[in-house]
Amino acid sequence: MVEEYEEEELEEEVKRKPIDLDQDRHIVVTTVKFPRNILKQLGHIAVDEEVSRGEIIRRAVKEYLRNRKEEQETESKIPDKELDKLLKQCSPDEDSFEIEGENGFIERFKAKGWKLKDLTPEQWEKVKEKIEIGYRGYFFAPELEEFAEKFKSLEPSEEQYEWLSTAEEEEIED
Repeated sequence: MVEEYEEEELEEEVKRKPIDLDQDRHIVVTTVKFPRNILKQLGHIAVDEEVSRGEIIRRAVKEYLRNRKEEQETESKIPDKELDKLLKQCSPDEDSFEIEGENGFIERFKAKGWKLKDLTPEQWEKVKEKIEIGYRGYFFAPELEEFAEKFKSLEPSEEQYEWLSTAEEEEIED
């Protein structure tokens, strides 16, 4: 009987033990100020869940950071700074943009493992601007359908492919 009681007590202790969000990390003591009514609500929740208020706050912060990271990944799979760097590498000067060749946009973009369809609308506008410059730089410009085919390996969205193959006739050829 004594063993059963001790076992139940251990199980109960395990149930009450808070999740250690700081496991294997250095703990830094911080001070956070809350309005009294929020602190009181946290206290009630802490009692109900049998954890400390600090544990609840750590959970909330960790969840917030996880959600923010997911939102950022959803928003942009391609970091702006890296895209800007790549675009600059393909632009020897303001009036030119290398689209083809080993140092051109298509090869560099593909080497990064990026896809055109993963660009945010703002990023796509930057890329479009550069592609227009690059197209105007051809000595003998390819037909737009042929031009769009060059970008197929970069997996453009339907809208992007449409722009590359037809919608740019007015914009690019001016």
